[in-house]
Amino acid sequence: MVTDPVPLLELSTPGDQGMFWTLSQAEMQAAVSQHGMRLRADARVGYLRRQAFAGSQPIFRLRKQGAYLLTASERERDELTSGPTPQFRYEGVIGHAFSAPQPGTEILYRVRKEGLANSWRPALASQLEAMRALGYSKVDGPLGHVYPRWIRAGAIYFGTFDANGNRSMMDRIEQYYGPDAKDDWWGGVRHAHDRDPKAVKHWPDEDFSHLKPSIGYYDDSKPETLERQITQAAGAGLDHFAFYWYWNPGAATEQYAAGLRAFLAARNRADLKFTVLPCIHPWRGGAGGTLRMPAEQIDRAAEILVDDYLSQPNILRANDGRPVLQLCDVRGIGKPNDDSENNTIDNAAVRRFSDAVKTRARTRLGEEVMIMMTTDNGAPKPEQGLDGSYCPGRWDHVTGSYENYVTKERRWFATIPNSLIRCATSDFDERPRIGISKPDPVLPTDTPEQARTKLHASFRWYEDQSPAAFSRLLADIRADVDASTRPSTVDNIVLLYAWNEWHEGGAIEPNERDGCTYLDIVRTELHLRKGASCTP
Repeated sequence: MVTDPVPLLELSTPGDQGMFWTLSQAEMQAAVSQHGMRLRADARVGYLRRQAFAGSQPIFRLRKQGAYLLTASERERDELTSGPTPQFRYEGVIGHAFSAPQPGTEILYRVRKEGLANSWRPALASQLEAMRALGYSKVDGPLGHVYPRWIRAGAIYFGTFDANGNRSMMDRIEQYYGPDAKDDWWGGVRHAHDRDPKAVKHWPDEDFSHLKPSIGYYDDSKPETLERQITQAAGAGLDHFAFYWYWNPGAATEQYAAGLRAFLAARNRADLKFTVLPCIHPWRGGAGGTLRMPAEQIDRAAEILVDDYLSQPNILRANDGRPVLQLCDVRGIGKPNDDSENNTIDNAAVRRFSDAVKTRARTRLGEEVMIMMTTDNGAPKPEQGLDGSYCPGRWDHVTGSYENYVTKERRWFATIPNSLIRCATSDFDERPRIGISKPDPVLPTDTPEQARTKLHASFRWYEDQSPAAFSRLLADIRADVDASTRPSTVDNIVLLYAWNEWHEGGAIEPNERDGCTYLDIVRTELHLRKGASCTP
């Protein structure tokens, strides 16, 4: 059940006889497909809750001959729907608004055109002048206090900071930094922070003091670690964590899932929702193994995803109530566990996977699932059986400039069709991986210019990233949500890259240098209303 506020959708009835309103995606779709109604481009009129809550009041929907009316007055409802010849038929409670002002809310009014029958429309207080310009000069009264927007911000969680994390990477850390770094899953990050000569030799003037979480270098397999992070995230207003999730074809089971399992064991897990991002990479076998999902293991993976995760009470749900699953990579689905190289997408295998998850959810949970695919794999095709897109961490491949990425991101959103979960990248910096997953390309004989060219060819990092630019990015995303005409099912969800991608620079988790700076920016610019404040 979705307990967050959801958008109040407005539709025109056939022949423009009046307006129709609903919080239900299914009812909206039926109104369009079965009754000839038209979803308005400016369809969202504030956010209401489906359920009653402390300090709420219901809003009622009435109907007469294809025209509809909203009222928060029981007296008006009863007068219009009773008597020997009632003017309206009562259709029930459409949703619930605050009965008194709350921080971040506006009054939702009912307005109409003078002298024009059935011209009622709801309008936020901030919209009244614009509505008057359209002829809606009469204000009948308030319907309640509602949020003009309700953004649900989540952050990608990278769960390999534990002894069962990336074993091959830990071995390379030991090889590069020596025996003192044995089994150090924070290797590279810790070394850059501590200014180890091997980590910072090419960047002696760079400030890496942010590369330490405020809670210290942690073990994400321990529930107490996740409890502290849940407190940080929920306090700042975040809605959910999105856990990267991998597959081990050799053992036919999940891999790198200790952080996710620790989240589900956290005592305060109900304070934050979560979802899972299966990263079924196409990487071939070798010393590090493979992360593919052979066709014969798809059903087993679907069982784990549905039974262990989508069944949880705090799973992330779309505005229509469906549990949400986001595919971080589909190129390895259906590929054999061998050394063959094949990075193409097998559409039939993706369809088999999505069908397996949806069938398992119907059987096990009696629910439909909404499955989104990363924009890195392109727009979903009908033959894949997917429901929309989400975008992950974003690197500007043209200039390598964070300012350029920020400036162009909203225009890039416009190129993605249909349902989209928007993303925001806080930073990208692979330099802590020098000598680990990326060898040092510089030779002793290289000139400074040659060294710089080689480093930029081997490592991605935003030299011009700044908190101010991140603020502008989030403000643009908020504006894009406000102006959107996309399907509203997941349109107010924003996915942040990332909570703790420390090896690649994407980290909004409070850190030793910046404290809550990035979480405070997220809370302020996306106008988040949950929680009270960030606690580093």
